Amino acid sequence: MLKKSFIAIMCIAVLLSIVACSKDDAHQNEGTTNQVESSLATDASQPGKPTEEPSKPTEDISTPTEEKESVFKTEDIIRITFYAYYGNGKGSDVPAEHLNKIITWLDSFEVDTNKEFPELVPPGTNTVHVEIEYLDGSIIKQGMDTTVVDGVTYYISGAPSPECYDEIISKTSLS
Repeated sequence: MLKKSFIAIMCIAVLLSIVACSKDDAHQNEGTTNQVESSLATDASQPGKPTEEPSKPTEDISTPTEEKESVFKTEDIIRITFYAYYGNGKGSDVPAEHLNKIITWLDSFEVDTNKEFPELVPPGTNTVHVEIEYLDGSIIKQGMDTTVVDGVTYYISGAPSPECYDEIISKTSLS
């Protein structure tokens, strides 16, 4: 009889802890999306962009199209390192012979305002991080899937990765 009571109490405790954890995780996941608050690769003098753009009439073709800003600032880069494992572990530096290809690729990344970011961060989001060091000594490290603009998380997307990227990312490790 004592065993059955103990098992029942343990089952109730486990169920209560699962319910409590699921509510805490929802609030904690909101905080994890605040990775490096990206300024959309702009200086402090240039305001960050996309919030929500108003829909434009399709018949007005005389309006010049708005030029999108790159997510990553690509001027004056002296080193790029990729990290797998959510930005942890040992990174892989981009060799000098591939630096220009990777910079061009990073410059193609834009904020995807058309794809809504869910309240809970999906598993695998920002598995790969990029660390960029600039000529002035500043370093940014950011995930390759999302960015935060004006407190709102957005997906980012870019051109297909260059062939050298697979080799570079394969040299990362957790230890």
